[in-house]
Amino acid sequence: MSNLLEQAKIAAQQLNWSLVNHYLQQFISESKSNKTTSTFPNDNVPLDEVIDLGIEVLENGDFQEKWDINKLFKQIGKPAISPLIEILKDREIDLEERWFVTRILAEFNSEEVIEVMGNIIVSSEAEDLQEIAAETLANFGESGVELLTDLLAKPESRLLAMKALAKINCIRIIPVLLTVVKDENDEVRIAAISALTNYSDSRIPIVLISALKDTVAKVRKAAVIGLAGYANLHQELGLVKLLQPLLWDINFEVSQQAAIALGKIGTNSAATALFELLKTATVPVFFKIDAVRGLGWMETKLSLEYLQNLLGYNFLVEDNFHAQIVNEIITALGKLEKSELKAQATDILIEFIVSGNSSLESVYVKKSLALALGYLGNIHALDYLIQLLEDEDNSVRLHSVAAMKQLDSEKAYQRLISLSQEATLNSQLKTGIEIAIAEMNKFNKIGNRE
Repeated sequence: MSNLLEQAKIAAQQLNWSLVNHYLQQFISESKSNKTTSTFPNDNVPLDEVIDLGIEVLENGDFQEKWDINKLFKQIGKPAISPLIEILKDREIDLEERWFVTRILAEFNSEEVIEVMGNIIVSSEAEDLQEIAAETLANFGESGVELLTDLLAKPESRLLAMKALAKINCIRIIPVLLTVVKDENDEVRIAAISALTNYSDSRIPIVLISALKDTVAKVRKAAVIGLAGYANLHQELGLVKLLQPLLWDINFEVSQQAAIALGKIGTNSAATALFELLKTATVPVFFKIDAVRGLGWMETKLSLEYLQNLLGYNFLVEDNFHAQIVNEIITALGKLEKSELKAQATDILIEFIVSGNSSLESVYVKKSLALALGYLGNIHALDYLIQLLEDEDNSVRLHSVAAMKQLDSEKAYQRLISLSQEATLNSQLKTGIEIAIAEMNKFNKIGNRE
């Protein structure tokens, strides 16, 4: 082992810092595994020399060599803390070296390290060091809460402390967060409200409701996200009435979150609010898609009626955008989980197919129809899926076949065989049926092999 340490010293003289790191790590590993020593570290291992060599790498190595030396100090453990802290305190030392030292110390959750990280945050240090120090305290979890709470009280360290506290998942920080929800610093408020959305506590909803009126959009957005987590208390909190105006917020990110929250609440009044939004011509397409998804999540008879109404609605947008919204409605209907609503959804989609709506010219709308009907699993959709085989786009035909397999593969196959023998078939449908039969045969052969 001593030979390894000597080799490390020689490598240091040669300024080969990568090799120094290699020998030192091998030396420490062998020291730990040596059966003649019961504990590590011990008097037989000259850690001072190892640490000094490791610090030389930090002083002189390139970026990668400095990065790699972290593993050595982690192996050494507690004895490395004090020497590293001394480097960190010395402002005459190169900033990059101190940055690496800060990163290395982040591995050690100890009172000494917590104290030095706090000192970095409140001092006029480089911003990079302050951010690592705050991140370190956040990673220490509950150990760092007390110090971060103290730092929160100081204007110069409040924002960094708040950002660090926001990353700690611990109910102890709830009262601390509540003290800064109306802070004059926008970023502090954003971080505090966003962090509170991770907890369920009786003190939080009233704070989130108040934040809905904040002048900063990110605060309002965070508040809406948080209130969505209290959907089960929508009646007591009057959430629909509070959130509906935010559908028309000047910031679309806030509006989108309001639509998502109303979808989670799922009441008839929430559904009506989204329906009215969808009928408004000036609302952007991307936002309407969020509103459609919200209606789909509700899975109520009224939300289905609204989706049905919207399938035939003129959204006063360009054709490709109209098809995009229609496609989203079809997808929402096809994702229903409640068995008692699946028959109603199937009827809505079949009615749409026979309506001759201009959106049916879109290939991706037809493919979505096939997928939705297949997922809903109602055999009554079979003849309408067969109609899609007449489409000239082969991907539409294959989607239709895949849906038939989901409904009832055997019934679909027999129906296709029967139709293929009819002389009155037009050529395009005949071709589609032939393709479907061939796909069904492949499917059956694979099934038989299994």
